[in-house]
Amino acid sequence: MSRGLRKARVSSSCWGRFLRILLVAVCALSIAGGMILAREFSSLRWEDGAGILHARTGVSGRKLSGGEVLKAKSDARSALPFLDATEKELQESAVEPLQSDADSVLERAKRRLVSRIGFGSCTSRVAIDQHIWVNSIIPSDVDAWIWAGDIAYTDWPDVNCAANPSHIHCNCTRNWLRSNPDSCLAGDVAHARLKFEEQLSNLDYSKFVDFMCSTSKNNSWRSLDLSLCDRPILGTWDDHDYNWQDGDKRMPTKEEQKQLYLDALGVPRNSPRRSNGRGIYWRHTLNEGVAGKEIDVLLLDERFHRDTKPCHTRRDFCNFTNPKKTKYMWCKDFLEGGAAGTGSCCKKDDQFWQGWCRILENRANPLWNQVCNPKSPLYGFVDANIEMIHNNSINEVFAWSILNQVDATSDLSVLCEILGPQQRRWLRHELENSQAVLKLVVSGSPLISNPTEFVCSQARKKHPAAYCKCYDDFDCFQPAQRNLLHMFTTAPGCVVVLTGDFHFSDIKILQPGNRRYSNDYGSTDLPRPLVQVMASGLTNNTAAPAACEGFRIDKVGLRPNGACDFVSGPAFGLIEVDWDILPPRARLQIRGDDGQVLLEQKLSLDSCVPVS
Repeated sequence: MSRGLRKARVSSSCWGRFLRILLVAVCALSIAGGMILAREFSSLRWEDGAGILHARTGVSGRKLSGGEVLKAKSDARSALPFLDATEKELQESAVEPLQSDADSVLERAKRRLVSRIGFGSCTSRVAIDQHIWVNSIIPSDVDAWIWAGDIAYTDWPDVNCAANPSHIHCNCTRNWLRSNPDSCLAGDVAHARLKFEEQLSNLDYSKFVDFMCSTSKNNSWRSLDLSLCDRPILGTWDDHDYNWQDGDKRMPTKEEQKQLYLDALGVPRNSPRRSNGRGIYWRHTLNEGVAGKEIDVLLLDERFHRDTKPCHTRRDFCNFTNPKKTKYMWCKDFLEGGAAGTGSCCKKDDQFWQGWCRILENRANPLWNQVCNPKSPLYGFVDANIEMIHNNSINEVFAWSILNQVDATSDLSVLCEILGPQQRRWLRHELENSQAVLKLVVSGSPLISNPTEFVCSQARKKHPAAYCKCYDDFDCFQPAQRNLLHMFTTAPGCVVVLTGDFHFSDIKILQPGNRRYSNDYGSTDLPRPLVQVMASGLTNNTAAPAACEGFRIDKVGLRPNGACDFVSGPAFGLIEVDWDILPPRARLQIRGDDGQVLLEQKLSLDSCVPVS
């Protein structure tokens, strides 16, 4: 019996050792499996400080497709809390990426060398076919697209107000925001959302986005950041995207409108462009990292911080017209509205540019360059000397004048603003520090327009017409305009201005020296020419054929091929860079809705000088 017990004990001991060995093996396998899984999951790593998730391999060990890479990047961008970071930190503080052959292959596979950039503005006020996308823009094989404003007419009614004046879209209580039948929907967020949806659902535009984003058939492009497409889509807004024709910083719903616009471009939810109190201005670099072939796209926001029009630009007009008439009710606010009851128009250009700055003895004032010299890098930034002003250590009248302008929205600015001081600082920094051979500055409002007077009102049949020198463009904001003209022509590299808005297309060149427009633009001593390409009107709803008359005539010689060298039908802009010649040369074109080249100007990128 004792022998049997010993056998049983031995048997039990063996089983125990076996179970212990088995348990250890299972644990070892679990640990090993965990390490393998950890290694696989760790292959999803952060590439840079902007939060782009770079996918190397999936957990199954296979390489991700290009579409999955884009989706991973988009998902990552929409999950990162960057609202507390400064813009400089976001754009300059990249974490050094780990090196990987797989990474390099994926990045090279997704990156196109951009040499053909399309751009345009002003789609349609109402829902119609937009054949230009399929018939002209896609066949032009663009590598990138830039919106210069008015993707959608979010303030526009869905009915003809002239034929249906009692319709809810046309019949509203008039005020400073809603002043005529076609502006009853200004500031209406719900209507703006519907109008954006109308444009994004347009069949022709959808085909264009499918062409630009090769992954859109597998992943709804509505969920993509369109700047990450293999053919990027970038853009900024203008007044109709902003939901208020000729709109300025007073828009009550501008934060909501901003979100809708950025949604249309797929901009990530936590992009700094969405931050409260900030416009949507931004820089994108095309061909990034390709030495000698980088293109910086600088998207300006000319609505969010925009002042009302300077008083002098419409004073005569509003005195001439009858503000009781629905169409001109905005004049009552312009001349008599505002918080002080002295008019909502911007008084700063009248007060400083056309007032204090014209007094010869004031040239000795220590703030002269900041207040009166648009060519100075200090211009417009008097807030740096606010203590000097408060201590009255400068001219008392001037100190009182500038302090009288201080409020929550003016930022102590001494000029009627389009960009605002913060954006001007950003723009100067980007231009001065850019290494790109070509810089495309995208402006919703034309920088160079037509400085000659034109008839802007014939409201009274028995009296002569009223005359103006600008509509809603930089010609109305002369100090701000001159500041940018100097900034662009002194920046390193070659700056070209892309714009829209006017519902016709043309190319203008501002030349140095004595010209018919020199006094209007202060351009005599500019260091080099500046070219502006305006592409406006993508459909026959916004670009109907028009005669060469009135404002459309260039009477001062800004168009290189004559006063009437413009396109009044549907068109878009195309910039084609020939990287294979030294120095590189750009062809700046306006193309029609059949793809035909209608206007062209060549530009040498080493000197930024137009060539034949």
